[in-house]
Amino acid sequence: MNYTSGYLMQYEHKIPLDREGVLSHHLAWAEKNCKGKFGWHFDEHSNAIISFEKLKDANFWALKWMDEYS
Repeated sequence: MNYTSGYLMQYEHKIPLDREGVLSHHLAWAEKNCKGKFGWHFDEHSNAIISFEKLKDANFWALKWMDEYS
């Protein structure tokens, strides 16, 4: 597992999702494909934010999944 209890973990490279959650299969994809740690948390408006330790992981995740969050 690449993340340490991913919920409430925050890393440098943040991607705001503008929705109230992160889909579980997107987290499973990150667990399988990311080389660094990642996590997710919520902002003051209850919108989810996923964050990554490595910029490369954040970029790959965004390319793969951001259409589903737009």
